[in-house]
Amino acid sequence: MALDEEGRLVSFERDIAPIFREHCLECHGPDEAKNDFRVDDRDILADYIEAEDSEASMLFTDYLVTEDDDMLMPPRSHGGPLNAAELALVQLWINEGADWPEDAMLDGAGAPLPAVDAGNLADMSFLARVWSFQGFLHPATVHFPIALLLIGGLFVVLGVKWPSIGTQIPLACLLIGAASSIAATAMGWSFSVEKGYGSWNRFDLDSEIFWHRWSAIIVTVLSTVFSIIALMSLRGQSTNHSSHHASKLTSVWKIGLLVVAALVGAVGHQGGEMTYGKDFYPKAFRILLGTPETEASTESIEKDIEDNTDPSPDLEIVSL
Repeated sequence: MALDEEGRLVSFERDIAPIFREHCLECHGPDEAKNDFRVDDRDILADYIEAEDSEASMLFTDYLVTEDDDMLMPPRSHGGPLNAAELALVQLWINEGADWPEDAMLDGAGAPLPAVDAGNLADMSFLARVWSFQGFLHPATVHFPIALLLIGGLFVVLGVKWPSIGTQIPLACLLIGAASSIAATAMGWSFSVEKGYGSWNRFDLDSEIFWHRWSAIIVTVLSTVFSIIALMSLRGQSTNHSSHHASKLTSVWKIGLLVVAALVGAVGHQGGEMTYGKDFYPKAFRILLGTPETEASTESIEKDIEDNTDPSPDLEIVSL
């Protein structure tokens, strides 16, 4: 490879862009931006790079060549780490100044998931493969408990005016919602490892994914506890042992359902922001209110860049 006019050996468009397209763009491109990170945004990427010093660049040392499997990008489940040639190109590109021409863009809407290594599958037990498989159902099932618990909370409120609908409907929503939240949480934990967010024992108070996963655990535990209380109230009513005690238990699980509904709404909102970016919901309101896109977008971009100056350890740099 010949040197360019600036004496650089590595070309961004020829050597680096293909690596980013293949390993990064699927989860951090225009269609999806986990943790608000866009690999096709040269300004955001610059926050993780110290030009001319790969050893001081978080992109390289903290994610691409780390020995911590929870930090490694791409994760091993997606073909990581990069091969020696790709790592050498990225390192040399950074050491040469991390040049990214203004007119150079990462085209395409994302690459398919890397093929699963057959050798890795052979080393996995049957239960391990089942656990990994069920994690992929998380996106399809997570909205089920969210909807049920929110609807149950709504009917508790409506039951204040119309008592006839304030018990049976929210009770059914609570019981089914609690059961489905257990399943959705288990799927989420498996899926987070598959997608490179780190294992269950990853503890980082500054990480958004940390709060998201533990908020979901709290919702699951509370909904289960209040479901047990609801069943106890039903048992008390059926035996007529203590109608007053059963009435108190009914009040407890109804109030608890309202709390759980608020929490699950917040967790669902956070999950939406993590999947589609923090500007996703504000953009919807800008469309509704007719707010000029340029004004709000500038503020959002500035905030995203500021937020990304201290990245979460669970942030995916390379292919959720």
